Amino acid sequence: MNGIENRLREFIHFQDHRSLIVDVSAGVALGALPGLEDFSAGVSPILPVIDGLVCSPGQLRRVERRSQNEAALLVRADWTNVLRSPGFILPPAHPKRVSLLSAKDASDLGACGMVISFLLGYEEEVEAACMRDTVQLALEGKALGLPLVVEVRPTGSRVSLYGKAVELGASYALEGGADVIVIPNPGKESLKTVAAFVSVPWLVKTNGLAAAEELATVLALGGVGLWLDHTVFEQPDPAGQLKNLHCQLHPALEKS
Repeated sequence: MNGIENRLREFIHFQDHRSLIVDVSAGVALGALPGLEDFSAGVSPILPVIDGLVCSPGQLRRVERRSQNEAALLVRADWTNVLRSPGFILPPAHPKRVSLLSAKDASDLGACGMVISFLLGYEEEVEAACMRDTVQLALEGKALGLPLVVEVRPTGSRVSLYGKAVELGASYALEGGADVIVIPNPGKESLKTVAAFVSVPWLVKTNGLAAAEELATVLALGGVGLWLDHTVFEQPDPAGQLKNLHCQLHPALEKS
């Protein structure tokens, strides 16, 4: 077993090969997030009931007193302004994406994996930069035994066929060397297409906690689990709701 495989087992459970990950790194582009104004206090209750937590480099340093049985920490390795809506105080005039750290930086922070976005539907140079950075980080990560998670974001105005854009993004991520791929749900037919060619673990990003039906579809097609973002903290009792979702995802572990 190589270093990449060992690190993957930290956030994709080695017994059932399933994973529940929460990404709170959007604060690096959006500022203080609802429910996470006190970051350490906000994330502490969910650490025992998820498999991985994605933080910005600054957030990662603020996760305190994490035990071995709690969520593994992954670090966001890029920044993009496309997360900002037109109503944001500083709305984006042009799409931008920049790298935040190298694989060595991520390793020095103690992260068990790196996460970057692959933007689709924007100018050609944006997508080309995403591919270049994916390849570069994948190579750096393999040298250090640090896996790369690529999140496909088909959010640009040029996307006309959403399902096909998700399929294309997944193929780009795989070609670039991703060790794990995260995609939004493009519908069952496109999910089937993705499942047929993606040879690394993949998760589906969902916007809500009531995801039992979506989870069943993902697992039936060979996906390893779900990826949720910071909006889970805008709902009542996020830790309790995440625990219920974790039990659905890992029923055998809950019984043992």
